[in-house]
Amino acid sequence: MRLSREHKELLASLSTNYKTGPTKSNNSHQELNIIDPPLNFPKWACFILPCIKYIPSMKLFKKIVPREAEVRLRSRWVCYDASSLNKGDIIRLNEGDIVPADVQLLNLGLDFVFDGDDTEEIRKGFDDDALELVIDSSQINGAPKPQTISLNSDGTVGAEELYAGSVVLQGEAIAVVVKVGKEVLLSRLIKQGHWPPQENKGWQAVPKDEQEDISLQLHEQELV
Repeated sequence: MRLSREHKELLASLSTNYKTGPTKSNNSHQELNIIDPPLNFPKWACFILPCIKYIPSMKLFKKIVPREAEVRLRSRWVCYDASSLNKGDIIRLNEGDIVPADVQLLNLGLDFVFDGDDTEEIRKGFDDDALELVIDSSQINGAPKPQTISLNSDGTVGAEELYAGSVVLQGEAIAVVVKVGKEVLLSRLIKQGHWPPQENKGWQAVPKDEQEDISLQLHEQELV
């Protein structure tokens, strides 16, 4: 396998290195990689109105919200809180993982790619059937079936974007973070009132009037 030209340009634009991680300090930090829930109330609200956490969309959100990530820092893999991810972070994904941010695939498997141009040499020794990634994003965008991603004929992987909250059903991969927090697809769908996806029967979004009713109840409790 090898990095495509598009991958190399993307890494350069994000000031990151495929094998060592970000080339610039992230101390300035952008926004936190935090995805607000469908009903974004303070924690104490659950003690006053415990039913909030049992609303179907809130139960689904708790199930898919990412919590951890394996990140490349100074040439080492470290376990990281998903909320601390930044654009340009290099992460690796394993079977069973929840995708921790919106990311773009760089390669399949956990071995770093070959940087040469000899496609035959690149493919030699790799089992193409084993180098497949199966992703379930149905809880995010309502995709009717899992997505299977495999190598291109030239030994690269396509510029596939995976969404925060999706689940790795099979395979392993290395990817780069391209969106975090309010920019990820899940955040935008929640903000627009388009999540959970309608295809996901039984998981309905909280109606606007119900959200306003809960807000009013909380306000009344504050006044007591």
